[in-house]
Amino acid sequence: MNLQSDNLELRIVTELNRTEACSVNGGIRMSDLTFQKIFWLFLLGSVLGVFVEGFWCLFRYGKWETHTVAMWGPFNIVYGIGVPMFYLGSILVAGAHWLRRFAAHALIGSLVEYLCGIVIRIGVQMKAWDYSDHTMNIRGLISPKMTLVWGFAGLGFNLFLYSPLRGLLSLVTGAFWDFVCVLLTVFMIINLSLTAACIIRWSNRHRGKSAANRLTKWIDEVYPDSKMARKFFYWSFIEPERTTQIDPSNSWNEEYL
Repeated sequence: MNLQSDNLELRIVTELNRTEACSVNGGIRMSDLTFQKIFWLFLLGSVLGVFVEGFWCLFRYGKWETHTVAMWGPFNIVYGIGVPMFYLGSILVAGAHWLRRFAAHALIGSLVEYLCGIVIRIGVQMKAWDYSDHTMNIRGLISPKMTLVWGFAGLGFNLFLYSPLRGLLSLVTGAFWDFVCVLLTVFMIINLSLTAACIIRWSNRHRGKSAANRLTKWIDEVYPDSKMARKFFYWSFIEPERTTQIDPSNSWNEEYL
């Protein structure tokens, strides 16, 4: 009787430990949500995004274009955000019908693209892409066409990249990789902070705002408009709409009667 009781207690303790170590909600495991793994996915996505954009331009326009969103290094942070989101989406819909996985990734891709586009528009009054010529587009940021593209891309990620990436992430663990992760995290924080400051200053210069402190003066010297225009050649400013003022002295009656 004591043996059976001990076995029951052992099973209960084991189950409690398993539950704590592996919080399951639609297949989500806490071990897949560590900062290190998300950061490696972000870094990988940022680099791969540059090549994805480059090959797409080569296929679509016949020329290679390097679309980076960082002052230092080949990083496109829109894809850097997208890849971890696709990874988490793959966990959420694990084992689901392929149509559900397609829909989930289409929604994730469109949401990431829309939010990033809104931040750029509101933050610096610029745009890095424009789908205004797409049917049923929303402010030129997303469209049904691109939603389908993200759905297929996410489904491909889910079917062919999720498992290899999960295996790869299991290898970059331990004290050495933790140390490397910390160093690269510090580098990316500085890199992206500088990038944001340079883009904001570029936008302010375009609108006639003069440098107000040492930092902005330094940015003006090191990263002038010419350099920013070469770096972000695919970005464009959103000019405010001009309204026509009606001259009350030139009324319709006076002009036509």
